[in-house]
Amino acid sequence: MDLSIHSVLVFAPDLDRARHFYEELLGLHLDRMDESYLLFQCTGFQLTVFLCELESTSDNYSRKAGSSIAFAVPDLDAAFSELSTKGVHFLHTAPNDGPIGRYMAFLNPFGTVHELVEAKD
Repeated sequence: MDLSIHSVLVFAPDLDRARHFYEELLGLHLDRMDESYLLFQCTGFQLTVFLCELESTSDNYSRKAGSSIAFAVPDLDAAFSELSTKGVHFLHTAPNDGPIGRYMAFLNPFGTVHELVEAKD
């Protein structure tokens, strides 16, 4: 079986706030939408935000089962500075080193954890 990423799915209780976050703050390209979803085209995959009822929580992040979107960036420090200036809430005050590279976790407006990753060479 040859698997590849087709879509990443995110659930949000407010599509207007989600659109602002992913389009205006993160700079993703909105391809299409209706009253129940937003579809963003990203490099190599699409991110779809579906309307839901409840927000998430980030408590015990990385200690309980779950998943996270890791967005690749060429310069983690520059990306952190840019998004911090825009008001994005980061869970770390400084980059961490991990097996896939340097990373910093941040939250979307609904408590879903995402990460920026500067890959190892």
